[in-house]
Amino acid sequence: MKRKLLPVFLSFALLANGSMTAFAADSSVDTVTESDAQTTVSEDQGNPEETTQEEVSEDEAVPADESDAITDFETAYKAYTFGANVSGPDAISADKNTVAVLDVRSSANYEISHLEGSFSTPVFNEGGSIIQTSEDATAKAFTETVTNNANFQNKELYLLCNSGARGARAAAVLLQRAGYDTSRIHTITGGATGLEVRYAFLGTSNAVTGAEAVAAVDSSDVVIIDVRTTENFAKEHLKNSISLPVFYLNEEGKQVVAETNQDPYAKTFAEYVRANLSTFSGKKVYVLGNSGQRGAKAATALLADNGVDKNTIYTITGGAGDKTVQSAFVTVDGYKFVSGTDAIAAAKDGSAYIIDVRSSNAQTKTGTLKGSISQSLFDADNKLDTAEAEALEKAFKEEIPSIITEDKPIYIICNSGARGAQKATKLLGELGYNISTKEDGKVYTITNGAKGLELLYAMSGTDGNAVDGKTAVAAIGKDDVVILDVRATGNYGSGHLKGSISTPVFNANGVAKTTDDQLSKDFTKYVTDNKATLEKKELYLLCNSGASGARAATALLKSAGYNLAKVHTITGGAKDADVKAAAIYVSDTHVINKMADTKNYLILDVRSTASYTKGHLKGSLSLPLFDKDNKLPDDLAKAFTEYVTAHKADFEGKTIYVLCNSGARGAAKATQLLKEAGITNVFTIENGAKSEVIQKHFVTDPVADPDTKKDNNGKDNNKNLNNGKTTTAATTKTGDTAPIAALAVAMLAALGAIIAFGKKKIVK
Repeated sequence: MKRKLLPVFLSFALLANGSMTAFAADSSVDTVTESDAQTTVSEDQGNPEETTQEEVSEDEAVPADESDAITDFETAYKAYTFGANVSGPDAISADKNTVAVLDVRSSANYEISHLEGSFSTPVFNEGGSIIQTSEDATAKAFTETVTNNANFQNKELYLLCNSGARGARAAAVLLQRAGYDTSRIHTITGGATGLEVRYAFLGTSNAVTGAEAVAAVDSSDVVIIDVRTTENFAKEHLKNSISLPVFYLNEEGKQVVAETNQDPYAKTFAEYVRANLSTFSGKKVYVLGNSGQRGAKAATALLADNGVDKNTIYTITGGAGDKTVQSAFVTVDGYKFVSGTDAIAAAKDGSAYIIDVRSSNAQTKTGTLKGSISQSLFDADNKLDTAEAEALEKAFKEEIPSIITEDKPIYIICNSGARGAQKATKLLGELGYNISTKEDGKVYTITNGAKGLELLYAMSGTDGNAVDGKTAVAAIGKDDVVILDVRATGNYGSGHLKGSISTPVFNANGVAKTTDDQLSKDFTKYVTDNKATLEKKELYLLCNSGASGARAATALLKSAGYNLAKVHTITGGAKDADVKAAAIYVSDTHVINKMADTKNYLILDVRSTASYTKGHLKGSLSLPLFDKDNKLPDDLAKAFTEYVTAHKADFEGKTIYVLCNSGARGAAKATQLLKEAGITNVFTIENGAKSEVIQKHFVTDPVADPDTKKDNNGKDNNKNLNNGKTTTAATTKTGDTAPIAALAVAMLAALGAIIAFGKKKIVK
């Protein structure tokens, strides 16, 4: 019986004996932008009640005796094919005449909140534990409820559990046992972690117009939170609004919204709200999204779930698309800003005063900018409204006038370029300093504060511990060195140093700017998860030119607790001549992505004919350098060279990707022979045919020419054997049927080989 496959959450892994790719492949280029984006504090919160979904194997056995009590719901679930999952929004809007929503969470959770019109059919006990067998009291009660229930008969059944996992699976099995058609049983993806579901739980729909929101920008009774991407907020926003994004750019550069409360952006949002409840207490909260739909619903659910009264939360109708809102957008909110790069330069030449108002703990952890003035406003817990913070505020007012005059600009470093800088600006204004946003104003906030990677790097105290390209290339394969390639995954895939690890801090939008960028989070996760291994080695950072990318990665490694004495920047990066010459390895995913472009790329398979026949990449050209004993005999090398020379026009102008057994001996030999023949644009597919990605794309094509017959002795009976055509053991079309199709070579590994090159015949 065919069974459904559930989604799998993948984790990063090192690939043994060769190229190690930490992040998913991306075809984006390394385009560096100068835009800065306001971000918020990010910390993880607890896991949901249920485990994540698991992959279900197609070959799991069906329970032998269907009459037995169920003692393993997971195994029983694998035995049946259920209906496709449905999204939270689809479940909410479903026609209740044709759909029944079964809420399988505990009765207590159902009483707290549930979808309108849903039915409470728990498979979770009141203590929160899930049923273990079909004989449990809760399981029996479920079965009794659903058996012959007119509310459920002849309807599609949507199952809502805590996270769309174990509870839904257990309920689905019990429904199957009760006689329900499994094709009508569906799980609501994400369950009660889904933010649209959680919004529906609230039963609220408070809204204000764009005009009402604009009129409230200076009100002390209203807080406006902007849930659009940090990039959109940085470009323009309503005055005095707070950036708390639930929208963000994914790895492909597309804008997406957090869908569950386990999304990293949702966790960041929730953490901020819990840490700053006093900001929202007793006030109306206006939520600005892109259009007043998904983002506003997600934010409303997160606000209410984390302590804000749902009755005080309002959606700004039309969101950023409202014309009144658009006309009121500003780029700054009564503050003047300066980039981290400019602040670093000012600290070096003494052209500005730099005040660091972060807590003493934060300054100790990251280091401080040389020449800056340490004057904390945050207490040890990173708060601004405690007795300790009041004492720090008093000290600020007493000490700053004796240190700073208005002969130079004043630049403020805080945690993120928000609360601390705003408070410092206010205090400086009270002390008589010119805080005007006009040209004569003296006080500036450093954009993104200590989340800015350039500033973090400058505060780390390292000079990069540079190594030149020659040294880096010589270190390839050494046990005590790891090369982290921080370029965009697309650039890594198209050419990298052997054994280097892809840990990008670049994507299509350029280099990561802050610790909150998704690239930074992915990088930090990788180096944190693998710290036990990596921190024992010398780390060489390879970026595009040995500049911004290496600095960003160094700052992130410092934040992750690495000793920067062991972190080195490769001078010149990928542009270095020695590095460029050695970056001849391409990733398996890159090759697969280019496989169809036979006009510009040629995959050259140099494995034995027998290996090629068993499986090869479609469109690849077989020119074996290995014999049946996996050796590299001179006669095959000679035949290889003669063929390339005779068909040089078919190689020139193309990028050649060489596939051998493991990306070592055969590829090296082929590269040497091709270069001797004048073909220089040659790359090795790292790990060769050992790559699982490559193997998954192997095909076994039929014989190219159906008129070609071979007898039991391996003799070719094609009358045109010597007419200039090359016979094939498998079709090797490369897109353009001529002349490339004629390039393929066949070898008979068992009894010998005949390779025809033009009119010359070589017999082994």
